[in-house]
Amino acid sequence: MGLSKRGLVIFCLGWLVSLVLTSFVAGYYYMEFQKEVQLSREYANMYNNLTQNYTGLLNNYLELVAQYESEKQNLTELVEEYQSCIMHVNICIDYKEWNATVVWYNDTIVPLGCDLLQATRTVAIVNSTYWSAHQASFVDAINGVWKAGARFWMWYRWNAEKKIWEYGNVGADRYKLTNSETVMWRYEIPGYS
Repeated sequence: MGLSKRGLVIFCLGWLVSLVLTSFVAGYYYMEFQKEVQLSREYANMYNNLTQNYTGLLNNYLELVAQYESEKQNLTELVEEYQSCIMHVNICIDYKEWNATVVWYNDTIVPLGCDLLQATRTVAIVNSTYWSAHQASFVDAINGVWKAGARFWMWYRWNAEKKIWEYGNVGADRYKLTNSETVMWRYEIPGYS
């Protein structure tokens, strides 16, 4: 019987150790399961927050698109109104006899009915003198290049039909430009002198 008591004690101790080990393993897996449940809840909350944020952003985007379309329509109307008040001209400033350069200001926007002197002032610094005897302004300098000796600033208009430059026969402040017109200022000794 002594042996069997001993076997019984060993059996009970083994069973008790396995029961404790099983409890530890079960407790460990239970704790891990609880962590996973907690993480799943956190991920579900994060997903719900992301979904709400995405929905909010999508709604904001749709509002912005609608606002953009409205503003685009308003801007289109303003541009159409603006186009009826302006014209586009091409202005050339020829400094060849001063420093061998020619500068073009193509598609310059000026007010409808603008004269050549006003248009030139939109692209350059112009100094001029009004001559009451001629009822016109005389250009003294463009961009700091002053008349000197026999050299003056003369203006020409491009005759598209004849494909030639024609000498301007009135003061620049008396010449009204037309849409898409091409004009040129040339620093030169005039051909009539």
